Amino acid sequence: MSFNTIPLTSLAGTLCDIIGARRPKEAKGEIAAIKELVDKKAGGKVDRMLLYNPDAVGQWIYEKYYNYFPCVRDNTDIEVDVLTAFPPKTPICFATMYTGADPAVHGIQTYCKPVLQTDTIFDALPDSGKKVAMVAIANQSIPRIFEQRDIDYYVMKYDGDVIKKALELIAEDKYDVIEVYNQEYDDRIHYTWPTSGLARKALKHYNENFGKLMEAVKKNWTCHDTFVAFSPDHGVHKPLIGLGTHGKFIPKDMNVKHFFGVFPKQ
Repeated sequence: MSFNTIPLTSLAGTLCDIIGARRPKEAKGEIAAIKELVDKKAGGKVDRMLLYNPDAVGQWIYEKYYNYFPCVRDNTDIEVDVLTAFPPKTPICFATMYTGADPAVHGIQTYCKPVLQTDTIFDALPDSGKKVAMVAIANQSIPRIFEQRDIDYYVMKYDGDVIKKALELIAEDKYDVIEVYNQEYDDRIHYTWPTSGLARKALKHYNENFGKLMEAVKKNWTCHDTFVAFSPDHGVHKPLIGLGTHGKFIPKDMNVKHFFGVFPKQ
């Protein structure tokens, strides 16, 4: 298994470009396939985004359990093979994903959850007049490292509560960008291993949750050109002895597949 070549740093600036916002100051690169998709289906710009971040779905896991993800494929247009940040730990990867900067630049290089001082999309979007909601789980990486931004935070108990709140916000149609985080699979692999029954059940839940979000988007955001993403942070592996984990510079931990789609306004 080889390493992917498109760096995770390429996503943040691309997201800001396609919604007409300034880029985070340290963001670098772009994902050409996303811009080509938005050009083709929405004339180059979108005015809504739903960003779904399921924790720990490595590319190898997706490929092994391909049949577990029909809602993801049915609601997206393209797949992009991405190389995540090193070390592949949740706060490091999401900091990289949403600053567009390498860990040495944004400052999170070990498993810790400080408030980022580096410019992020959650700074750039509000600065550009975009209203943003973050729906995540209390005390987890995303709501903690992206604190103190001019966005609305909905910090929930667990994945089901996150999805319920996100569906309410989509129906209200008052946010330009909604970021949604789920973590069940990452929890399960650490309690068991990446292919255990509990872990596989969590993968199915991710697929179902994404499907619910997409149905809500298609029902409630018909007046908008909407961009959607299914973007995991890192992969996982099982050592010879022990439970599931991640953090090594190996393809199983570093390679992730992201899915992107556009729903043109009706």
